[in-house]
Amino acid sequence: MYFTHKALLLTAGILGSSLVSASTATVALTNETVKGDANFDMGTYGVDAGFSYDKDESISTGYIGLGIEDSDPTGPLQVGLGARIYGIDTDLKNDSDISVAIALGGWYRYTIPEANRLSIFGSLYYAPESLSLTNLNHMYVYEVRAEYMTMKNARAFVSYGKTRIVYDNAAGTRKEANNGFAVGATVEF
Repeated sequence: MYFTHKALLLTAGILGSSLVSASTATVALTNETVKGDANFDMGTYGVDAGFSYDKDESISTGYIGLGIEDSDPTGPLQVGLGARIYGIDTDLKNDSDISVAIALGGWYRYTIPEANRLSIFGSLYYAPESLSLTNLNHMYVYEVRAEYMTMKNARAFVSYGKTRIVYDNAAGTRKEANNGFAVGATVEF
């Protein structure tokens, strides 16, 4: 798990040094997990980076992504599509603990016009076997959350999500992380 500590420190350094110019920063927590990410708005596209750590499953993931974004400041819908490169560190017996995959997917946020402080957010990223660069068969990450705008630049949320990792080994090992409900906040800069 030495890689886990390096990845967490590197991600924290990148996010910490870049928060001044970040568009959004998000943190979500449960008793067993911590997730964080930042999205840097570059106009019509965005660069994002994030990490997660699941203590119970002993799984750490980190990603860097690039996506196009379409949002109308006066409209209720925001959408983004893109790709992420995931690095995954797990405890596998008799196999390499570190895996890499390229995931394709996107996210959306719909703010309810009649209740402009409430919004629904969803995201899904999928890496098939053809885009898995190591011992992965496939993986996917999804999240759905109900958000409430507590301030002009901050949203609190309750989310449900899962990360499923399926390995290409004789046992067909499946790992699930960040599985279940979490609470968190998103801050816009």
